[in-house]
Amino acid sequence: MRTHREEEFNAIIAGSGIAGLIAACALVEQGMDRIAALSPGYGGAPYIAAFNAVLPDTPSGDSPALYCSDMLAAGYGLGNRELVEALGALTGECIDLLERWGVSFARLENGQYRLRHASGSSCPRSLCRTDTLVGGHIVRMLRRALSEKGVAFLDGMSCVHLLTADGRIAGAACAHNGEPAAILRAPVVLAAWGGVGNLYGKSTYPADIDGRTLAMGFEAGASLVDLEFVEFEPLVCYDPPEAVGEPCPTAMLGEGAFLLNGNGERFLLKVRPQGEAGAPKSLINNAIREEVAAGGGSPLGGVYVDMRHLDRKVLEAYPWFYERVKNAGLDVHRELLQVGPMAHSHSGGLEIDRRCMTTVAGLFAAGEAAGGMHGACRMAGNAATQAAASGLMAARGMAEYTPPPPSKTPELLPFRENPEIRATLLPRIRETVSRHIERERNAEGLLAALAFLKNLREEASVDTFTEQCALSALLLGTAALTREESRGTHIRTDYPEQRGEFDCSIRIKNEDGGIVAERIKR
Repeated sequence: MRTHREEEFNAIIAGSGIAGLIAACALVEQGMDRIAALSPGYGGAPYIAAFNAVLPDTPSGDSPALYCSDMLAAGYGLGNRELVEALGALTGECIDLLERWGVSFARLENGQYRLRHASGSSCPRSLCRTDTLVGGHIVRMLRRALSEKGVAFLDGMSCVHLLTADGRIAGAACAHNGEPAAILRAPVVLAAWGGVGNLYGKSTYPADIDGRTLAMGFEAGASLVDLEFVEFEPLVCYDPPEAVGEPCPTAMLGEGAFLLNGNGERFLLKVRPQGEAGAPKSLINNAIREEVAAGGGSPLGGVYVDMRHLDRKVLEAYPWFYERVKNAGLDVHRELLQVGPMAHSHSGGLEIDRRCMTTVAGLFAAGEAAGGMHGACRMAGNAATQAAASGLMAARGMAEYTPPPPSKTPELLPFRENPEIRATLLPRIRETVSRHIERERNAEGLLAALAFLKNLREEASVDTFTEQCALSALLLGTAALTREESRGTHIRTDYPEQRGEFDCSIRIKNEDGGIVAERIKR
């Protein structure tokens, strides 16, 4: 791989979203210097609207135990309990760290935090801001403060290959805006690069989250877990055209909004008589699916959110959403909003232990790059919390890790570029994933997809980026094929029931370059 530079650091953070930024803050507080943060973009972090946390003396009586119970229930019992409990115990520390670094959250007149009731939570526990998206605020404040502390943000730089030596991490080979750029060496690397992103043709992901990162971890020898569980946000705008892809916050249901089918009926009451507030995302997704299949959907294959009865001040407290829809020409005070599911986040990723270290020594993972915490489905408002808690856990693990000196030089994998192949094959990969590895899947379609992707991967070998995307799609498809049941938002039409024998996670391993799947009992 031709390079423009070689440089050594004490730590490399691949990604500059919430997980990576909080890890950097914690490393700085622990006295580490020479930290590099690869920053090809900010992923989904700027668009995060809520931050779940257990706060002391909350009127609802919330507790870490209740938080963990809600997480495990939302994940259909497949979350790694050790990781879930660690996350639940750290939410208060995460808030303290954020506020030390200049982040603030909305408060009521009495000084208490303003808490919203997000889907999947037993009580209000989502911190927020009412003037802007809380994720964007976190990114702006932490990035500015970390730059002042000497963290090197390498803008436009992304990881292409992880470097290993003696079975341990040794650094990263990087590209700048798609061009080979640098070899960065470090004894610890944090994968904080987001989820599967634009492997799906239609999603809420920003363009800088491309999904090939699953392949990078696999190529380095890391095991992956829960890859089959792609999270579909249930209430994404299908109309008006200028607002398509904008999520309607599920917290709106906690504010009193209703879900209506094409006949004007509150269809969710059939499966949840207590109402829409707090309903898990998977329940909403599946209810929409059944309503549409029964002919009760909206013209565009979704349903409606009814906010016409809500106070204007309630809606104005979600300005990013309210203004986007209003500017697109829809008056939610008078009209129904047409919504439906769209690929939004990933519950799977690199397999980690309590330190957030992967199966490759020195390689850590946090945020959406890490699997195991969410199980089959993510609780609303938990993306930022999981990113923050795992970033904090990873930083502590990285600071404690002491590798022996390497006995050999890291192997440099080739970086191949072929823009024509990329332009031709990437749409075919995305079409295949969207058609066969969607919410509804079956063995026939998955086997066809895997056969196609294997052949396409060989054809794509002349372009590293495209080959990694094909491999990532193969990993997703293998996990989905292995789970012969329906659970969460994952629907196997050939196995429509949830099955006790799959009370497990699916681990994907690299054995001599081959993809091997095995079960982990939960």
